[in-house]
Amino acid sequence: MRLKTIFALFAVYVVTAAPEFLPGEWRVIVQPATDDAVEVYYQPVSPVMLRSYEGIGPFHRAEEVAQQRAKDHPHDLAPPYILHEPYRLVVPYVTARGRELATPPISGVNRSDGKPYTIVPQVRPVENSQAELTALMEKERGPIDEPEVFAMGIKPELNRIVLQTNAFDQDLRRRLAKQYGGLVTIEWDPFGQPPQLD
Repeated sequence: MRLKTIFALFAVYVVTAAPEFLPGEWRVIVQPATDDAVEVYYQPVSPVMLRSYEGIGPFHRAEEVAQQRAKDHPHDLAPPYILHEPYRLVVPYVTARGRELATPPISGVNRSDGKPYTIVPQVRPVENSQAELTALMEKERGPIDEPEVFAMGIKPELNRIVLQTNAFDQDLRRRLAKQYGGLVTIEWDPFGQPPQLD
């Protein structure tokens, strides 16, 4: 595993001479977004493997409520997410009405210990709404049809659809930017493999 990581980091330098390390996000920006090309990043370690999840229960419940709000108001809100160390619930918004919808505290009772909780969301303005992201995910012949792309999904923290690929070139970056603008970004995994179909 360590050898694969070292090799991958070396490959990052082969692709670009000056990658940008974002240690808090566990991402390396291999090639930043430009006016005519989407961002490419590499994630050597999944943050899921490095986090403690003790006491996260109330935040998961609050996130479920915020997710339902985003589904009920998809043009005003974007998908919510949890920040760690310490836990915070982030509820992104797109419109002024969305800011009002994102602000109310979320209260409930923790299932594991029966204690009440109240979580005040952190609200942040973003570009892409729940409706825009969902529409692209459901679009036929969307970015998943690019031959280099083997998986895709919404990443709320980035407010983008992440396209997973083990290879990319500048034509792909420009093509995606032209077709989808700031809705997508590329996660480059040189060791990634498409799922095997039985």
